[in-house]
Amino acid sequence: MWGRKKNKQSLHKPLSEQQLWERYFFERHSLDTLLEWSKRLKYFRYCRAYGGHVGDGDSLLIAIRIQSEQELHEVFEQLDIPIVLASDSSTSTTANWRYPQIEHPKHVMIAGVKAFIWMYPDRMKLSITNLEHPVEVTATSVVAAEQLEPFLAPLAYRMIDPPQDDRYCFRAEDWR
Repeated sequence: MWGRKKNKQSLHKPLSEQQLWERYFFERHSLDTLLEWSKRLKYFRYCRAYGGHVGDGDSLLIAIRIQSEQELHEVFEQLDIPIVLASDSSTSTTANWRYPQIEHPKHVMIAGVKAFIWMYPDRMKLSITNLEHPVEVTATSVVAAEQLEPFLAPLAYRMIDPPQDDRYCFRAEDWR
């Protein structure tokens, strides 16, 4: 401060809530990158981690509507995921799981792509991250999603878009 007057105009103006949100949302990938990825992917959407103490990560995500056990079997068959019956000590009752007799698939391989599946009462969420850094989405993750999408095409009529209806899920039309 050595003899200099403080100029109030030189102080930084606080960021707005929207500016803070955009700083967080685009911290790892620019808007241009996310727009380019959204052109390449038909079903998967980039979803930013909720952050904080949630312990989640960014992912490429789809949600598939499942409203009956028969539909569950059809979706699993289409994706070539085996149905595993739950043991008595199973955690399949979590997240209001409608079919406690069936295990959550969790980590699976579909068409040579490693994915993570979690079931909810009315849907299946399937996510892809980076294998080396499971809380991140990278160009490698996008290539894996592109490889998987043809296997998902027969399920397109069951897709819930966006897969999570909140501002953490990137929708290109919101940014054009």
